[in-house]
Formats: sequence, C-alpha cells, structure tokens
Amino acid sequence: MVIKKRKKLIIVSVLIATILVGTFYILFFLPSDDLEWRIPTNKIAMIEIKGEITEDCEGGANPWAIRKLLDMAEEDEQIKAIVLRINSGGGDAGASWDLYRAVQRVDKPVVASIADTGASGAYLVAVAADEIIATPMSVIGGIGASMEFPFDVPVNASEEAEEMSSMPSGEFKDVFADYRLNESERAYLKERLESVQEVFSACVAESRNISEEDMMNISHGGWFTGEEGLQLGLVDKTGNLEDAIEEAAELANVSLKDTKVVTLRIEGSRVRVMEE
Repeated sequence: MVIKKRKKLIIVSVLIATILVGTFYILFFLPSDDLEWRIPTNKIAMIEIKGEITEDCEGGANPWAIRKLLDMAEEDEQIKAIVLRINSGGGDAGASWDLYRAVQRVDKPVVASIADTGASGAYLVAVAADEIIATPMSVIGGIGASMEFPFDVPVNASEEAEEMSSMPSGEFKDVFADYRLNESERAYLKERLESVQEVFSACVAESRNISEEDMMNISHGGWFTGEEGLQLGLVDKTGNLEDAIEEAAELANVSLKDTKVVTLRIEGSRVRVMEE
C-alpha cells in the first residue's frame, strides 16, 4: 500500500513539474505573436469625466475624485498610459482649472478621448493631455466664460432695483445684492469674464501651439465639430475610444497584445477597478 501511494505521489509530482516547466517555456521563450492569450503585463487606465465639472458633485466630474484616480494611475507601475474619456460640457471655472493642472502634472502618456461633448471647461481639461481624439461629430471648443446670475436680470439696465439687501464698501462689492444690473455693473462683469477667457485662451494656445491671431478667431465661445476641430488644430485626430486606446499604447511604447485596459472609478469611498 505504501509503495503504491509513493508511486502515485511521484507521478503527480512529475506531472506538476512538467506543467510548470511547460508554462514557463511558453510564457518566456515562445514568440509573443503566438501568445494572444498570454497574461497581460501592462495596463492602460481609463478615467471618465462625465457631466458638470464641479467640486459640489460626487464621482463623475469631481476634481478631487479624478485627482485621486490620476494619483492611483501614477503610482501603479503596471499602468503605462491613461485615457481620459470625456463627455462633459464644462462646469465651474476654478474646478476646471484645477483638473487641467492635475492632468498636466501626470508623468505618463495621457490621451483625451472626447465622446459626444468636450466643451468649455471640459475642453480645457482635454488640452492638458498629450493627444486629443474626438469623433468627427463631437462637440468641442466653447472657449470662453459665462456667468449665471442668482436672479432674473432685467434687459433694461436702468430699471429700478426691486430689493436692496446690503450696504457695500465699494461700487461692485454687492453687485448681486439687488435685482438689477446697471450699465456700470454690466461692464464690470463683462471685463471679469474677459479676464477668465484670456487665461483659458492662453492655456489652449500654449498647449495646442495655436497663434494669437488664430485664437482670436476661435475663442468666441462657440463650439465646433470634431472634424472642424481637426482642421483648426483643436484636436489631433478623429476617431473613437478604441483609437484613443491604441494611441495611448503607442505613446507608451507597449503592445496591446500584452496590455489590459482597466477603468478606474470611485464608488462611495472606494476606488473600483473594472477590466474591459
């Protein structure tokens, strides 16, 4: 009985050793082209920027959440590149700038993939990437700034105020304290918006290598299609998400055959990694 058990043990050990040696040989000595099923050694991380960009929201386009995901992608040595999947019409100026700077600081290849929309603050975020890819019919651009008032503003600037709620130390300190805007206040707010637009335009001009003259023709706040954006230098290529992933792999100098695409998301207080 003991001899039979020893024989069985020897046979099992030999089989296990054979399997291990065979696996080792296949993974490390056979040409990679013959191993379409081999275990991926690299990753491309996809991070979604959807909806309004604001500090007030949770998940999607919250700068804090996206910064956390970018940091995670930076720290993971297997992640060789990042694809920003953008579908947003923009949001708060400060939050958009915060996200723009966060993407600029990433020390790995970043490709912005614009789905339906990548406009205003979302386009500002996109220009921080190394490459921008949009579909021919994507909405892009919207280079400018706007302001939403906390009350209905009469068309006639000379209309009397309906309500007074404060006493200011300066002419423009309580610009929103009553329910009208006079000519002086309107001119002041327009000047403030133009200052924000100048910063926005400067970021686009520097990142996209667009001349000051050309920027004047495209920074009117209107939007363009992805195809028009390609002609204007606002995007690098037209294509879909798969094209953006391929571009990210190329920039990172890795083969997609050896690369896994993972989506990083924050759900509640945890980071969730989803494999494609």
